Amino acid sequence: MSNFTFLKTWQAIYDNATQSENSVYADPRACCFYARRTLEKVVDWMYRYDVSLTPPYDSNLAALIHEPSFKNNLAGGLFPKLKAIQQTGNRAVHSDSVISQDEALQILKELHHFLYWFYRCYSEQTPLVDQVFNLALVPNTLKIDANLIQQSTTKLKQQAKQLAESDKAQAVIEAKNTELSEEIKALQAKIATHKQKISHTVDSHNYNEADTRKFLIDLQLKEAGWDLTHKNTLEYEVTGMPNNKGIGFVDYVLWGDDGLPLAVVEAKRTMHSATKGRQQAKLYADCLESMFKRRPLIYYSNGYELYFWDDTYYPERQVQGYGTQAELQRIINRRSERQDLLTAQVNKGISGRYYQEEALRHICELFQEHKQRKALLVMATGSGKTRTIISLVDILLRHNWVKRVLFLADRNALVTQAKNEFNRLLPHSSPIILSSGLATIQNRVCFSTYPTMMNLLNEPAESRLLGSGFFDLVVIDEAHRSVYKKYRSIFDYFDALLVGLTATPKDDIDKNTYDVFGLESGVPTYAYEADQAYADGFLVPPVCMSVPTKFMREGVHYKELSHEEQDQWEGTPELIERDKVLPSEVNRFLFNEDTVDKALKHLMTHGIKVSGGDVLGKTIIFAANNDHANFIYARFNANYPKWAGHFARVITYKEGYAESLIADFKDNTPAKDPSKPNLTIAISVDMLDTGIDVPEVVNLVFFKVIKSKVKFLQMLGRGTRLCPMLFGMDQSNPEHNKQNFMVFDFCSNLEYFELNPDGAKENKQKSLSQNIFEKRLHIATTLYKIPEDDQQQKEALVKFRDYTLALLHHQVSGMNLDNFIVRPKRQYIEKLLNREEWNLLDKSQISDIVSHITDLPTDANDFNTDEANVEDAKPFDHLVLQVQLEYLETNSLPQALMLRIIIIAENLETKSSVPNVAEHLSFIQEIQTDAYWEHITLPMMEEIRIKLRCLIQFIDKGKKEIIYTDFEDEVGKGEVKDVAIIYTPNSLLQYRKKIEAYIKTHESQLTIQKLKRNKPITEQDLEVLEDILFQASGMESKEAYIEFYTDTKNLGIFVRELVGLDRAAAKEAFSGFLEASTYNSTQIDFINRIIDYLTVNGVMGVGALYQAPFTDIHESSVDGFFEDAQVVNILDALEAINANSCFDGKVGFG
Repeated sequence: MSNFTFLKTWQAIYDNATQSENSVYADPRACCFYARRTLEKVVDWMYRYDVSLTPPYDSNLAALIHEPSFKNNLAGGLFPKLKAIQQTGNRAVHSDSVISQDEALQILKELHHFLYWFYRCYSEQTPLVDQVFNLALVPNTLKIDANLIQQSTTKLKQQAKQLAESDKAQAVIEAKNTELSEEIKALQAKIATHKQKISHTVDSHNYNEADTRKFLIDLQLKEAGWDLTHKNTLEYEVTGMPNNKGIGFVDYVLWGDDGLPLAVVEAKRTMHSATKGRQQAKLYADCLESMFKRRPLIYYSNGYELYFWDDTYYPERQVQGYGTQAELQRIINRRSERQDLLTAQVNKGISGRYYQEEALRHICELFQEHKQRKALLVMATGSGKTRTIISLVDILLRHNWVKRVLFLADRNALVTQAKNEFNRLLPHSSPIILSSGLATIQNRVCFSTYPTMMNLLNEPAESRLLGSGFFDLVVIDEAHRSVYKKYRSIFDYFDALLVGLTATPKDDIDKNTYDVFGLESGVPTYAYEADQAYADGFLVPPVCMSVPTKFMREGVHYKELSHEEQDQWEGTPELIERDKVLPSEVNRFLFNEDTVDKALKHLMTHGIKVSGGDVLGKTIIFAANNDHANFIYARFNANYPKWAGHFARVITYKEGYAESLIADFKDNTPAKDPSKPNLTIAISVDMLDTGIDVPEVVNLVFFKVIKSKVKFLQMLGRGTRLCPMLFGMDQSNPEHNKQNFMVFDFCSNLEYFELNPDGAKENKQKSLSQNIFEKRLHIATTLYKIPEDDQQQKEALVKFRDYTLALLHHQVSGMNLDNFIVRPKRQYIEKLLNREEWNLLDKSQISDIVSHITDLPTDANDFNTDEANVEDAKPFDHLVLQVQLEYLETNSLPQALMLRIIIIAENLETKSSVPNVAEHLSFIQEIQTDAYWEHITLPMMEEIRIKLRCLIQFIDKGKKEIIYTDFEDEVGKGEVKDVAIIYTPNSLLQYRKKIEAYIKTHESQLTIQKLKRNKPITEQDLEVLEDILFQASGMESKEAYIEFYTDTKNLGIFVRELVGLDRAAAKEAFSGFLEASTYNSTQIDFINRIIDYLTVNGVMGVGALYQAPFTDIHESSVDGFFEDAQVVNILDALEAINANSCFDGKVGFG
């Protein structure tokens, strides 16, 4: 007897099923192999004889069982069983991992459930008899030698190949058998009738969801390398439970090599939330801690949701997978090995600037004191974000907080740049760039682009290189909204500390980005922004020059051209019907030589020079598009041929070996051959907008329109980095160091941001596919209620609604549950795999679909030939859906959208020579009539969509030809502009600029330098200074000058208040205090507030210390943060600073 006797009608299926059954104990690997082969046989049979099933794009098992018509045909809860059979069968053949007898037995049970359902749906037997799995019928054959089992992997691979070839040959024979073909047709008809009949009967079979749920958990544990046959892993008995017997049985205990428990896993039913198991799991952990003197980690799951709880340090959190033994052991060890971050010493050779240390202190306190796991750093471009993160990695590695780090960026160039910095500053971290070819990863710091990581994580779960616990820290470079919108699934996948880096000003960061890090909008973990960096002297500010060109600002007008140019205009076919070219079309449709030539001349004349003023410094030209970039390159070579094409180069994503060009642009090695100079002008489209670090850049040319404030500031950041000794070899001489950089704006960007400081609003649209899904869902669910007025119209609407619901169901059914993006949402997807579930969704279900499903990727093949995924079809789908939705909600047609459909029909009519178009020509013509739209209905609109969507590809795209002209342009005088969003000094800072200008004029005068740098001054110093300032004031008498400017204050104090105190000097004044002890970030922040005050105000009385802003953070000000002795030291430091502004040391205020 066998559990599969009921299948004898299907001999081949029966033979394979019994082969699987006979191998459970003898050879578990063979059992799983034959279970999968049985599944293949059944699925092939179903596609052959069940005409309701649509063959997919591929004939492999994965494609066959994922095909929506197949999944829709299954009973609820069966699909996970099929996936388990498929995956374990794959492991049996392709993996050397051990397959236990228990695992094989569970696979056999899952196969039995599926085969019963198959028997029920397709058997002609009457009456149908429920089939219950009987363990006693499984042959209890002795387990064979372990070595033979290991050998069976190779044998199974050979056998699988032989059987596949045999199946293929048999299929060829059967295809040629015409008599067999007639039998098939007869059987197909019989099956269709039988299925219709059986659909009205109740299926009372117990498909044992609990076993399947447990098996899902088993599979996830095995993915993490856990051997569930290990002694004491399953149903482990513990004592000390608060129940009558005082004992309990832990669903799973995961053990370490030391024989101590690493973690408990509590499993709950799928119908319940996983959190229902939280308290029970905690009690099990209590018992194990009492029994083994070490507290285990805690997991609880319902097969879909998985929570992890290290309750010795963190609250619970949802995770996407179980940790490996090594990963869990690392977490356990960290309890005793983790060292204090608050006293960590920062390696100042890596990050020696004050704000970098502040940022590190904030993160360390966040991680240790506040037990937070996410941090967001806002740091101006060029201020050393990468150095700061290298220092953080250094601290966390040294203090045993992390072992492996992942650094993510959006481009290969940024990944390479960051890796090189790690190599240079932290070589023992053994950095590596990840790729799909790696078999193992032993390195501490890994680098990857987002797309590469997506590909690595999209590998099948059983062969995926990176588990969810592989990394301890994930760093996101340029953490902004577009990254999270597209790649957030990566950050959700890894259970790691998360640090985001961005140069976007904190007030311009999207709320969703703050949400990712669990932060209040506008309040990052730490911010060091451009204004402060400019004031500190850690960044150089831009000198922004707006350069007006007539054509770029006003366009090209025929009537304003010379006679010769008008002749050229008339001789250009693309212009002959025009009287003007719009400004927006210049450098897109029309490329004018004189415009580019004059812009280049302005750059070469007014740009900052190096090499003693003979050679233009490093320059980036931001071009509008690739054609524009190539045109600029051609015009540069035409005007400056002596450099033989080496001085300027195009660097775009379309350029071959772009990474090597970037390396050439960064290279400052003197050219060996003067006729082949170093790459100095980089003409870029998007590629150099962000992230690239070239301190020598001193000129930026905006030859494209920018509306985004964030992007504009990022592009400006290419020039802000310090570059000592760029103009000479004496670093102590300010004129030898880079002090600013030039911005040449030919496209009115500066004027735009003067009028629109916030820039254009960011486009937050959803993807086209998501929009289509949500509109369809809205339309279909609205049509659950259809008026009874017109029976014929009602029938048409019902048909339209059901078709739309079927489309949605098809898309969801095609979602691959093993995809790492889809997997966390599988509980929502599996509820909707049955087509009937879509017929009356309630508000809660609709909300779940919108929140969890509409943006997920799908592998669904074409629903039918009308819904083929052809070029331009989706935008047309969306257009018609917009019309349908507005018509449904307002009962009126949106005229503009309707006109777009009519224009499309007009364009299609011109393509009547295309057979596909000719087939629908009369319909296309009818759409263009008013009569058609007069009584339009939703089903009629759907007919337009279905008939036209695959024809859109035949319409000419209407791409404009590029034309080249040489009309004389006008370039105005460049005007330097102060734009508020770039740098906004207050009036005191403006006056400071004037004073500094006089300092440069009187370089031999030392008094102001002494005052700024907190050096003692003499009476004679002040007399000389007074003469200089009087001359600068322009006033008629010295008495008026003294009365107007200084009032009754000491001249030294007055000047100090004007010029402020040099930040370095202020920090130096407090350096002894700061180095005397280790302070927390709040204390350091308070001292920096004092330094900020002194930097602006120059002097500080004791009274100011007990006013805002110092009392804003603590009502007791300094006394609330420091011990009494420390407060005295702070006051002494202030008194010394104030005293140095007066030759007699008497300040005169307190």
